[in-house]
Amino acid sequence: MKHPPHQKEFDRIFTDHYSRLFMYALHLTNDAEESKDIVSDVFERLWRNFSSINESTLPSYLTTSVRNKCIDYLRHNIVASNFLTAYLKETELFYSNYSEEIAKDRLVQRMLEELPPLTRHILEECYLRRNKYSEVAEKMNISPNTVKKHISKALKLLREKFNGENRLIEIPDNDIDPYNK
Repeated sequence: MKHPPHQKEFDRIFTDHYSRLFMYALHLTNDAEESKDIVSDVFERLWRNFSSINESTLPSYLTTSVRNKCIDYLRHNIVASNFLTAYLKETELFYSNYSEEIAKDRLVQRMLEELPPLTRHILEECYLRRNKYSEVAEKMNISPNTVKKHISKALKLLREKFNGENRLIEIPDNDIDPYNK
């Protein structure tokens, strides 16, 4: 295979400058593999544009090219690092909020399980399923006042049970269901 006319000259330049450029890139990036890639990219570009390169400015051209590629690499890493940091914060926030929601759900479930069955059913129908008192009363064939009394009883029991330091969720202080207006 016949080499291009500048092959020997390119090989000489490569041999003369590779180690210095690699050490320069390593100093800037602190990453040996990335430094090898950067210097290789610079020499590949030199190969492609060899005929247009001025021999007198070659050392500064190579050094500047390596520096610019290192800066691009470092900028990319900063952006990637910032993205990763933001992603990890969001993930942590999501999972801590998710964990709190699971704890609240378990607490609500425990609270509901301790209510008398009829009171629990009426509370679930009004608050969880968001049915109006009149709809629940009609469905259960009882008066709306009976529904209201069960709701009052349930809220009173829940307030008593979780009043104080262990209060993790807000329990309405009045007997009026905000969904039954």
